[in-house]
Amino acid sequence: MPDRIEDLDETLTHHCTREKRLQWVKRINTVVKPRFVRRIIENRLNKDSPIHEKVILSFDEELSYSKTYEKDFPFRQQWSNWYGNHASEPLKIFVPGSGSHSKFEAISEQWGNYDYKGLEEVKEIISYAEAEGRKIRAIGSGHALTPIAQSEDFIVCTHNLNLTQRKAEQFIKPEFLNGFDVDVNFRNVKSKEKHFLFETSGGTKVHQLITALEKDGLALMNKGGSSIQAISGAIATSTHGSGIGLGPLPGMVKSMTLVGKGSKAYRVEPTNGITDPELFLADPEVQKHDIQLIQDDDTFNAVMVGVGSMGLVFSLIVEVQKSYKLYEERVIWEWETLKAKMLEGDLYIFINSNRNFEVLINPYIDETEENPSRKCLLTTRDYAESCEVPPIAKRERNYLSSFVSGISISGRLSPWVFNRNSQNIPRMTNNSLARLEDHAKKGGGFEDVSYKVLDQGLGELKFYGYAIEFGFEIEKAFEAVDVITKVCEEAKAYGHYLAAPFSLRYVKHCPGYFSMMNKSDMCMIEVVSVKGVTGTISLMKRIEAELLEIGAVPHWGLSLLPWSKEMVERAFPHYEDWKRHQAIFGGETFTNPFIKNILD
Repeated sequence: MPDRIEDLDETLTHHCTREKRLQWVKRINTVVKPRFVRRIIENRLNKDSPIHEKVILSFDEELSYSKTYEKDFPFRQQWSNWYGNHASEPLKIFVPGSGSHSKFEAISEQWGNYDYKGLEEVKEIISYAEAEGRKIRAIGSGHALTPIAQSEDFIVCTHNLNLTQRKAEQFIKPEFLNGFDVDVNFRNVKSKEKHFLFETSGGTKVHQLITALEKDGLALMNKGGSSIQAISGAIATSTHGSGIGLGPLPGMVKSMTLVGKGSKAYRVEPTNGITDPELFLADPEVQKHDIQLIQDDDTFNAVMVGVGSMGLVFSLIVEVQKSYKLYEERVIWEWETLKAKMLEGDLYIFINSNRNFEVLINPYIDETEENPSRKCLLTTRDYAESCEVPPIAKRERNYLSSFVSGISISGRLSPWVFNRNSQNIPRMTNNSLARLEDHAKKGGGFEDVSYKVLDQGLGELKFYGYAIEFGFEIEKAFEAVDVITKVCEEAKAYGHYLAAPFSLRYVKHCPGYFSMMNKSDMCMIEVVSVKGVTGTISLMKRIEAELLEIGAVPHWGLSLLPWSKEMVERAFPHYEDWKRHQAIFGGETFTNPFIKNILD
């Protein structure tokens, strides 16, 4: 079987174009779509399986991140996050905005307009909620594993708050209008890059923002491994990519317009912000809609990572750069060897040897190997123009999951595979890492436009996985790795396994008070598994508890244990500053039980 998988992987990578791959995915999905076909597969797979591990393929639809809500829908509605562990049946779901989620590109001729009509709709919703004594939470893609977006009162669906997509020019100071120089430090070389400002609506999905930026020849400086989130949700939880010279998404924000309690609208920026106050305050639309300009570091750092509690983020101005290509290499290492290499000199210099740097580590040692050792995969990325890209470098990653992820039933089949072969998970994980390996001397590496290289490319499979994530100062990450592997090793005796490698991503400091990177440059450790694999929820809770004991900073969207005020105070030094501003901007209106629990 391993040889057959390798042969298939080789064929898909080198002899099958993206178009052909998509054609085969479409054909297979057509074959397995009928319910009777799925029931036949179910019956074959579920023989002798315990009831909690039975495969259910006969649902009409797979999980999807594109669930939308209709404006003025007359019936009761339900909301749940993508994983399904938190749900609400709110009194009402509001859908403001003049944009369109389903026809985003069709309205591109209107992208240059600011959505003042949508702004007034948001104000009216907040006024109505306060008059009724109700609380509000805004939702994007429901990507958080925590109950951060949950509300039993009012929910505001932001899908149509995506009209404005334009270069930021209105009210902008002259020195920022046509690009501006910024200091960067990639590959341990300090230099300057020309960056630009782009204005986007708060409900815009990251993939929609990428589309809008491409139209102007621009690109995000960095992104997380998926593009499904709403940009304001990604910023509100300090979503990040990898690269010690690159901050998380909130670090790219230069201006934020939000509507808070009392339906008051604010444009918030750092003390020396990008907005010309005279031009802004003299504008008739600004006066009509009563938008207050605040240029103050303390305020900006508080609202930057607002976790949905500083009001509703209506629009943003973000720092971007010209479109660029990345060249990616992935190399298998023995973890102890790589660890020694990282520690033999200056750790920061080693991590910063590439623009993007991340490590995938097998939680287990495959004892069936001739010389057993813990394997890991080192992924590095650099500007394609700055390195020698081999002529054989591919425009596709050479791994089987890029094909499998498109198959509609693959997400539901994955836990069956792991549950039936749990004792083989250490070996299966090593095999997965081996199939991911791709570099100049083996496979050629992967070159493409930035967002395609930065994206994990897991498609629908992403919604059958879940993760917890924590930040550590870069020197302390090695201790955290030891804790994770220790807990995983102990759980093996009970048949509990993680069904995926865990990752280390290094991220630049961010001044946002509730950013996980507020203390310093951080190593973000993401522990991943597959939904439905027996024992992993309990295992991940044990890992989370032990990491918190050694000082982990938890991720606002990726956590399984209950949160407390004491935990947040310990993890975020500016807790009191954030709390003070939350009372000013969001107040009781923008809280829920999760937020109340960390405030009280």
